[in-house]
Amino acid sequence: MTINLTDYLESLGYDASANYVVPEDPAQASLDSINAFVEASSGRAARSESVGIFHITGPSVSGCAAPLKTVGKIMTSIQDSIDALGASIGGFTSISGQIPLRISGRTEMSLTASPMPGSIILQVAPSMSRQDDLCPNGPSLFDPEEKLGISPLADQAFSEFSALLQELSEEGPDKTAFVDHLTELGPRAANKMKDLCKTIDSTAVDVDFKWSEPGKDRVVSAINHLSAKHAVAIIENAHIENEAVNVVGTIVTITESAKDKLRIRTDEGGEITLALGSISPADLLSVRVGDRVEVQAEQTVSSRTGGRTSKRLEGVSISKIRALQ
Repeated sequence: MTINLTDYLESLGYDASANYVVPEDPAQASLDSINAFVEASSGRAARSESVGIFHITGPSVSGCAAPLKTVGKIMTSIQDSIDALGASIGGFTSISGQIPLRISGRTEMSLTASPMPGSIILQVAPSMSRQDDLCPNGPSLFDPEEKLGISPLADQAFSEFSALLQELSEEGPDKTAFVDHLTELGPRAANKMKDLCKTIDSTAVDVDFKWSEPGKDRVVSAINHLSAKHAVAIIENAHIENEAVNVVGTIVTITESAKDKLRIRTDEGGEITLALGSISPADLLSVRVGDRVEVQAEQTVSSRTGGRTSKRLEGVSISKIRALQ
C-alpha cells in the first residue's frame, strides 16, 4: 500500500509553516525516535523522568571505541561533580567530610542504555524517581513542581553543572563568571570540577552533554580536552578555600528562601550579610529581628587576577544569646 507522506504528516499534527528543532546528529534523532516509540507504546503522553545524553569524542576515541578505563574515569568524575554540586545546593559546601546520603542518594546517576553507535554515546538518568525525590513521604496534596516551581536535586545539580561549562566556554582569559559561580558553590564543588577537568585533559577526550527535564527545554553544554587543561589552571589560581567564622551581633533582617540573606549588625558597629546556607528553618523560628545572636558560618575565599579576593559567607548554625539577668 502506498502512503501519502503529506497526509500522514498532517495526521500527526505536522504544520508546514511551523519551525521545528531538528537534532544536530543522526544518533540523537534515532535516540529521540526510540524514546518516543517506547513512550507511545507504554501509553505515556510525555517523558516522566529526566534523561541525559553524554557524547564522548576526541583523540582517545577511535570510531565507536574508547578505552574502558577512560570512559569509567570520565563517568566517575561526572558523578562526583554532580554530587558536589547537589551538596552545595543542599547547604553542604565544606571540602571535608562525606556527603550525607540524603543528598548523594538524590544525585546518583544510572546508565540506562548501552553505548550507542556513533562515537561513544551514553544515556543516563537519575537513580531516584522524580516522585520519590519531590515527595519522599508519599504522594502530596499538590504537585511541588507545579505549585512551588522546584525540581529534583539531580536536575538542579545538572543545571548548575551545565551553567559552569557554559561560563567556561565564554570568551576571555579570566573566566570571571565561572570563578564567581564556583566561589558561590564552595570549595568541594570547585575541587570536583577541577578533578573532572584534569580527567578530561589527561584522557584526551571531548564531551558534549544534553540534559532533558520533563516539561522544559533541553540544556546543552560541552567541554573539550584543550579548554579543560586551561580550566584546571583557572581553578587552581582561584584558590577557592573556606574557613570557620563566628559572627556575634544583632539581627537586622531575616529572609527564608534559597537565595535569602541574613543581615547582622555586629558588636563592632559594622554589618555582615550572609547566605542562610545550612541553617535550618527550625532554628530561624527561635530568633527575631532585634535579637542578639551567635552565628557559626563558613567563609569561602577565592582569588582574582591582580591580587583581588572575593569572599562569601554562608551560615551553618544560629543561636540566640540570652540577656544576663
